[in-house]
Amino acid sequence: MPPPSAPQKIGRYIVESTIGKGAMGVIYRAHDPMIDRPVALKLVNIDLLEGNGRADFVERFQREAQAAARCAHSNIVAIYDYALHGEDPYIAMEFVAGRSLAQVIDGGGRLPIDVSAAIARQMLDALACAHAQGIVHRDIKPANVLLTSDGRVKVTDFGISRIGGSSLTQTGAMIGTPNYMSPEQGRGEEVDARSDLFSTAAVFYELLTGARPFPGRNFHEVTYQLLYGEPMPLSKHLPEAPAALVAFVAKALARDPAQRFATADAMNTALANALRGTVLADSPGNAATVIGPSPTAVIGPHLQEIERRLAAYVGPIAGYLVRSASGRSTSIEELCKSLSTSIDKVEQREAFLRDALKVSRVGAGTGTSGLVASTLIAPQPNAATASIPQADIDQAQAELARHIGPIAPLLVRRERAAAQSAEDLWQRLAKHIDKPADREVFLRNRAPR
Repeated sequence: MPPPSAPQKIGRYIVESTIGKGAMGVIYRAHDPMIDRPVALKLVNIDLLEGNGRADFVERFQREAQAAARCAHSNIVAIYDYALHGEDPYIAMEFVAGRSLAQVIDGGGRLPIDVSAAIARQMLDALACAHAQGIVHRDIKPANVLLTSDGRVKVTDFGISRIGGSSLTQTGAMIGTPNYMSPEQGRGEEVDARSDLFSTAAVFYELLTGARPFPGRNFHEVTYQLLYGEPMPLSKHLPEAPAALVAFVAKALARDPAQRFATADAMNTALANALRGTVLADSPGNAATVIGPSPTAVIGPHLQEIERRLAAYVGPIAGYLVRSASGRSTSIEELCKSLSTSIDKVEQREAFLRDALKVSRVGAGTGTSGLVASTLIAPQPNAATASIPQADIDQAQAELARHIGPIAPLLVRRERAAAQSAEDLWQRLAKHIDKPADREVFLRNRAPR
């Protein structure tokens, strides 16, 4: 039943519950009886606006729906419908079961480097699609990035985006969240796609460190730091971070847009290289050059086929796993061996690797990967890992999810492959919980064996 203050219906949609409230309106979970699916309804209260501002806002809100609907991408929340409820505009959107990055950060502090990078790369995939349509989001922040239960990223709220050439959003309007906005946005200047990339880098920095790059106690302090301060180098927060990743973050957070990455695709490729340990040639203070092709360039032509074969064993999460592992792999062989650890049953793991060998042979025949086919051998299962009771694994995953959210299944899969015992698995997983008190609760909740 909807809360007492909520309408029973909005258009044809039956309101079920309230998801969230903001300064301008409410987001409801609702049911679409025509198609029999859940939706999220974003209803704006225009009574808060005065005079001509109401008509202008309704026009802008409709443009939001049109802009977002043009971005058909798996990492962007889909827009289904736009209409008016009385005089108030609303949009019907894809309902995403999961949590926002803001909730993940608040609940568990910093995330592992590979998990943080996998999230950032999906954000960049979403922005590449939007930017190709001439759309700048202008408010990338953790609250506008959702994580599904299988680890897929969904960027939402294109409410203040603008289509290139549109006059609906005026130059000079400061719109955005100070902790994540770009310096040019903080100055009220015209912004382009590079502003979204700066904001993505700010989110990535916080995922890695648990701290914001431009902290402050209020709006004015944050804005001052953004315009005149320098973020603390990543290495100060994260001494174990590779030098290439430190250089990547410094470039991505450059105050001058011309010193940042030019496009989302370029930034995505650079992040993949940084995870591999390749230092950016044009990064400040780095004389090293880029050596060798990026891993994506080496194995990219085969990713779709590998994802299709992996999906037969792990389902829809295959796409996420492939994207994450491809940033850390330098060959098809290494990629497939990494992916095979996500398959629980030994015989299925071996079958996947045999199929992957065929992809490898094609690459070797065309000079793409240079692999020796005979080296792709299924890894020997860890006898200790195989002996961990499934009930223990399931309980560990459920307990971990209470502390860190939807990324729990991915971490369980990864740590299970290296764990020597059930106790070792729980101890490994506990390290991903930043707060000592929460770690103790996690370990204490393990059922006696």
